[in-house]
Amino acid sequence: MRAGERLKSGLKLAARGLIAGRPWPRAGCSLILTYHSVGARAHEMNVTPAAFAEQMVWLAGVLPVVPLTEAFARAECVAITFDDGFRDNYTEAAPVLARLGLPATVFVVTERLGAWLDRDERVPESRLMSWDEVSELSAAGWAIGGHTLSHPMLSRLSAAEQRREIAGCKAQIETRIGRRVEAFAYPFGSALDYTDVTRAIVRESGYVFAVSNRYGVNAPAEDRWALRRVWIDRTDTLESFRAKVEGRLDRLAWFDHALGIRARRFMNQLLRAG
Repeated sequence: MRAGERLKSGLKLAARGLIAGRPWPRAGCSLILTYHSVGARAHEMNVTPAAFAEQMVWLAGVLPVVPLTEAFARAECVAITFDDGFRDNYTEAAPVLARLGLPATVFVVTERLGAWLDRDERVPESRLMSWDEVSELSAAGWAIGGHTLSHPMLSRLSAAEQRREIAGCKAQIETRIGRRVEAFAYPFGSALDYTDVTRAIVRESGYVFAVSNRYGVNAPAEDRWALRRVWIDRTDTLESFRAKVEGRLDRLAWFDHALGIRARRFMNQLLRAG
């Protein structure tokens, strides 16, 4: 881990220590977890296979784990999602979930499958699944969701470019796996990364609902075109994972207001520069 990443991890852990407390009121709410890679990728959003397995074993014993299509319409349950479609979702995460009988959804970047995201190093640990592997997960019961063609920041694109990314992704997945695609995940997923135009295009493209990466749980009346999720990363110990699931870290939602997002991105720029 680079010095900047070590500092960022330390700051995140310190922030969690400061805001941890009693669970916020959650009666009737559902929880959606966000993972990215589950392997050895050199990235803060990577979770090791051992940590992931430990988290899933604990989770399976405390809450009903349901398909994502049920989570947005059902209370007091949890759904498991993966963004981007890293190959280790297939090689590492899927066997753990299969052993425990837990459902999951993976949101894939269709024009990068079998290769890498534009911002990632060209190393095996960062490779995305192939179409054959995506099809195998679909056949095994995983839901496959759309995550655009190339993972752009949609808020920076024209309406026509957004439509191509959003609708084109859905069409490619449905052609390849022969199943309807219902869910979409906004790339990056903060409140600054998509707009009302983006949301309208997602609806018009035939998706049933969409998820963001805005931190938090979902009440029964939550906007189904911007469902919240709780992200899990490599700084999460089993204790902090439990705190996130139980609601003791729900105050992290502050970082998804405009001021919090800008503060977080400014810190990221400083750390990268260092």
